Amino acid sequence: MNHNPNPALLSRRHVLRGTTGLLAAHLTTLSHRAWAQGQSRAERLIVTNSYIADIVVALGGASLVVAVGGGTDHIATLSRTPRLPGFRQTSAEPMLAMSPTRVIVSNEWTVPQTLEQLRSAGVKVDVIDGEQSPAGVERRIRFVAGVLGKPAEGEVLVQRFQRELAEAAALVARVQRRPKALFILAGGQRPTLVGGRGTNVAALLELAGAHNVAHQIEGFKVMSQEAMIEAAPEFILTNQDGTVPRDGLPVALSAPGAMATPAGKAGRLITVPGQYLQGMGILTPEGIRVLGRQLHPEWFR
Repeated sequence: MNHNPNPALLSRRHVLRGTTGLLAAHLTTLSHRAWAQGQSRAERLIVTNSYIADIVVALGGASLVVAVGGGTDHIATLSRTPRLPGFRQTSAEPMLAMSPTRVIVSNEWTVPQTLEQLRSAGVKVDVIDGEQSPAGVERRIRFVAGVLGKPAEGEVLVQRFQRELAEAAALVARVQRRPKALFILAGGQRPTLVGGRGTNVAALLELAGAHNVAHQIEGFKVMSQEAMIEAAPEFILTNQDGTVPRDGLPVALSAPGAMATPAGKAGRLITVPGQYLQGMGILTPEGIRVLGRQLHPEWFR
């Protein structure tokens, strides 16, 4: 038997070994290149609305957020994330300073000039429908899930929202009487405004088993003294700033005619944490419960 190695076979083995090594090195290079490209393409998100930021965080996107708008103090995972000045962005400069790749904003807070400045700087701008309804919440969840590349997780969150909303609605269904109520936005050197149809606060009042007496008003408007007295709300819901005393009276009750209403006379001025007043979102079911306990203490335990 010949034990001498075959030179041709050795040559082929050497070539194969060399080719395998080169292929492995090439694949390693491609892998690192793909990783580097993925890193360079990582989104840097700015989210201007708190109720959209809630969705981003719930879907695991907190690490991508480089700045948020006002009203997000309740989101612990974004506690160190820079806040943009004000609630409505009238300038693109503070946003561009964060080097974002994408800005997500709802249409009710849109300033066209600001958005145009962002787009001109190469930033992708997503204007989301801010419809204050459960259907609007579900659309926003699915949109954000698409941005994050998590459609399956988005559907899970939609189902959770639907389930929690149904549970809150079941509590409200036990209520035997819907009191008349009104939301007054006050404080912060602003005029006192009431929340009419199309606003989150109006929707929250209705979902919590109250009748919004400002239903004939569109959006946030000033209500005259005569209209306030005629509306006769039994409860006045306000933001936290509206409860601050001024000249011995909570700011919200300084609205024309407010003290002459059943709510004013009985001192039924109520409030809920700000995260439930910013806009309808995944926190709304809990907001219904929080508000419901004040409107219907005998039914909400």
